[in-house]
Amino acid sequence: MEFFMLKHGEYLIVPSTFNPNETASFILTIHAKSETNCYDNSGDHKHELDEKVKVKNQQDDEQRREFFHKHSDKYEEVDAEQLQRLLNENILKGDLKSGGFSIDACRSMVALMDTSITGKLNSEEFLRLWNKVVTFKEIFFRTDVSRTGTLSLRELRNAFLVSGIRVSDDMLNLMALRYGASSGHMTLESFISLILRFDCMNKIFRQLSDGKAMTLQESEWMYISMYT
Repeated sequence: MEFFMLKHGEYLIVPSTFNPNETASFILTIHAKSETNCYDNSGDHKHELDEKVKVKNQQDDEQRREFFHKHSDKYEEVDAEQLQRLLNENILKGDLKSGGFSIDACRSMVALMDTSITGKLNSEEFLRLWNKVVTFKEIFFRTDVSRTGTLSLRELRNAFLVSGIRVSDDMLNLMALRYGASSGHMTLESFISLILRFDCMNKIFRQLSDGKAMTLQESEWMYISMYT
């Protein structure tokens, strides 16, 4: 514990750890004779994906449509089991040392993108999902500066920033607890599941709210929380 006596003014306090990429807790106590205003500068939530990230290539879309038609069933739909196989074979390239995309994660992805409420993805739904997955994969490797194949908490924050999303420290820590490993690092498949859900839930909020808050009946809340 250290004590400092500072002159009157504005100060930016940046906590740091001895080792890089280390997570820690800090306690700061301020004693002042006059009123003191303190606030967290990690920022309000800015949840919408940056337009730069949303840029699509028409040729890529056509190739992905062909890819969908090649692997869809006779009804031109893809279910969670088929999606799991496609993600593990084409996104992870068969590298399943971290477990790969689980069937529960794939069911969640289907539910998030399943606007037709069929339990499967049609061509348009699959294309929207696949475009997002490819984009998030590129962001993951762009921000994995340690080249470990996982994201540390600091790299995870950078990944959100690259996506045009700004989150508070509390929210970031919460997501790391929910989607990260016990080591505190996050795999590619966990990152994709996280940011896809984050993006989709934000869109649901914006559709149902006045911009700041929303009111739901119990049945509506249960419908959203249990299926998505």
